[in-house]
Amino acid sequence: MNDLNLFSTSDIEEGLQTSMVLAMEWYIMNSTGVRSLTCNLGELVSPGTYILHDSCADVMEELLARIANEEENRCITKRHILAEQLLAKDLIPMIKYGSPDVNELQLLLRLLSELCEPCDADQTVAMPPDKYAYPDLKRLSSQACEAFLDRGFTSRLFTHIHELIEEAGELEMVQESYLSIKYLFTAIRNVLYLMRSEKESFTKLLSLLLENDLDSVLIYSINCHGRDELVLPAAQILSLLYSEFEWLRTEPEGAKEQNATCITDRLKRIVVQLLQGSLSALAISLMRKELKDGSDVEGSYLSWCLTYFLPYVSYVPVPLAKFRGVLSNKCVGYLVYQLSALVPGLFGGDPTSRSTQRIKERCMLLLSAFDSLLSLVFNFSLPSADKEDVTVAMQFYKDVVNMPDLWQILIFYIRNFDITMFPRSVLSQLICINHKLLTSVESYNKIFGAQLEQTILEHVKQFANKGIIQQYTLLVNTYSTNNDETNLAVFTMLSHICVECERRDLLYTPILLRQLRLLSDSCEACDEDRRLAFYVTQSFLDDVANRPQACVQSFINSLSTTKDENSESTGVTKAEPYAEWTDTEEGDLMSAYAEFTDPSVDDIVTRLGEMGVSYNHSQVTSKMEQLGLISSPSCQESLDLAELVKNICSEGDDDLISWLRSALLTASFTKAMCKNNREGSPLCYFSFLKGHSYPVIPYTERQSMLLSAHSRVLPLLKHLQLEYLLVNESIIPLIPPHLTAEALYSSAEKLRTYEADGSMENYEQELTDKHFDESLLSKPVCSSESRRSDTAAAHMDSGSQGNLNVWLSYMQITSRK
Repeated sequence: MNDLNLFSTSDIEEGLQTSMVLAMEWYIMNSTGVRSLTCNLGELVSPGTYILHDSCADVMEELLARIANEEENRCITKRHILAEQLLAKDLIPMIKYGSPDVNELQLLLRLLSELCEPCDADQTVAMPPDKYAYPDLKRLSSQACEAFLDRGFTSRLFTHIHELIEEAGELEMVQESYLSIKYLFTAIRNVLYLMRSEKESFTKLLSLLLENDLDSVLIYSINCHGRDELVLPAAQILSLLYSEFEWLRTEPEGAKEQNATCITDRLKRIVVQLLQGSLSALAISLMRKELKDGSDVEGSYLSWCLTYFLPYVSYVPVPLAKFRGVLSNKCVGYLVYQLSALVPGLFGGDPTSRSTQRIKERCMLLLSAFDSLLSLVFNFSLPSADKEDVTVAMQFYKDVVNMPDLWQILIFYIRNFDITMFPRSVLSQLICINHKLLTSVESYNKIFGAQLEQTILEHVKQFANKGIIQQYTLLVNTYSTNNDETNLAVFTMLSHICVECERRDLLYTPILLRQLRLLSDSCEACDEDRRLAFYVTQSFLDDVANRPQACVQSFINSLSTTKDENSESTGVTKAEPYAEWTDTEEGDLMSAYAEFTDPSVDDIVTRLGEMGVSYNHSQVTSKMEQLGLISSPSCQESLDLAELVKNICSEGDDDLISWLRSALLTASFTKAMCKNNREGSPLCYFSFLKGHSYPVIPYTERQSMLLSAHSRVLPLLKHLQLEYLLVNESIIPLIPPHLTAEALYSSAEKLRTYEADGSMENYEQELTDKHFDESLLSKPVCSSESRRSDTAAAHMDSGSQGNLNVWLSYMQITSRK
């Protein structure tokens, strides 16, 4: 099909040379009993009538089985379909002039979706090495695209689908009907993808699809029972419709204007229907399907849908109650889980690798989804809302207040922001998200008297440290180019640090003071920002006069920790014997060590060599001693757990023990309550639900510092049967999903110890006796084996009010530490 430009003239010439090869290949295949396609599908008995043969369904099933099982680099079946002109002779006439039953229709649509599958849709799959296969496949997909541009074909195809929908009515569809819609969506998605760069063809196709009520089929599929199998292709079509249609708005006025206007009107109608309730259904279904399949694809489309459609609320007034599903604890918690689960790969992998780049893209998409979600509530006027909307808003606020993972992951990303990894706009977005969250909760607290002042203050206090101030300084330096929202978020937090936290001394850094001095006299800054800038600079001058030594020390401290945003990491030459190990090499060393029960250094050297890491005996010995993997003067591996815990507490680091114990209890409780849990740690809950390890992320600088002492942390984790990752010199403990609730609780009990003032004993006794119900350990647990079952995703939809108060009380106690 030359008008689509999907293949070149040279491709055609090469493809013509394959006919004899295909004939021989098909002869060999037919000799093993393959049916003759030309006499078993059907026949066009008159110009408007196609009769399907009785064996038609069997032949299509056989074709689909061969396509699925044959070698990818040969694609013999698809190429034979091309040579036999099966699309033009049989498949297209079946739709236009035939009357296939529901089973034949779903097989036919599945076959069409396979034939128009893009060859380059997955960049991770290599192109077929056969020089004839690739142009043949492109030609085949081109013919399938041409069929969808045929008005008669597309119209008749949707007639079949609308008949299935009308036949079902209010009842549940039969499975074959669901599959027909699913494969129709898959075919449309493929064709839209193939035509995305051809403006004229794309516009024509889009006009035909909407003319035949594609929008109504999409909305029906999102809202109908059993929609989980339909939501992913539906979301993919929405993504292609709205992202690729943007260029139509730049078309010049003329004959195309009316057509573009009609398309725009239909797309607006889809937006309105989504905002009026279907978006919540789509979000919940995408989340449930990802939990069932163990894939991350649905999560990306969930983030895209929230990012793209929620901002339209400012143009289409919709009650907040319509977004009950989007604002639910499950949906918000799942987004938190996704953002938290990216930490090991994002900060522990090779920043230049393709996998890390994809993680970055997912991270930015998730942040945009969070931003859109919080903006929905942030811009909502509670005083003028009706009762149902207020109920939804109040429940949302209650959920986020009792979701410490949400608050902490934002602080973690702000603290660990790297200008060489992400654009500055990501830091701006993080700070604005935190501002919206904090401001919304403050508003909720003020209106409803929730008595959250202490909770809000504790959150703000975590920003009162040098590492966070450095990140805010990056945005103060670009004040004139920031948007108003960013500047408001930045200066509001600086004001909190100065006033509520009484730590204005943290702002006494050369770079920040210089910029604040300029802003205090700048006409570009708003009055509030100028007043704060003047207050800080004047306070510094007063403190210099009254406490000069403290101010000098503050300057020295800031200079020792200031990051150079233009700096780049450089390679380090390995030296003898104290070589510089990369994070990846350290991870390989730890992995090699974990493979043995009692390894010698020679065992590790040999294993590292097999893994492509070349270090000699002395270098490996030195590194293993540094990491506490073998005995050395500073190594505590020989100590039993009680002695190790006692030494850690005697060094003033008892908060490491209480933190790990809290994580173990959280994991134990979640395991025991996995089928009913609707509150608590989303990261722990969804990690176990998907069969993944629960990462105990060091959210704060203190926690990161505690985990950097490898010589004592590694033996401690080994005693507790925990795994770990190495990220930026800090260990991230991993609680494996195979550990039972009983084993986790037992490990937590092993950490019981005494502080000098007895506070640890009192804390542990209060937590164990009053708030942790050991009888829960006998209840069913969520294991990795259940994550692919139909019931695993359904766990999200049930709750246990009887244990809810226990869980909330437990969270309040553990949050003290």
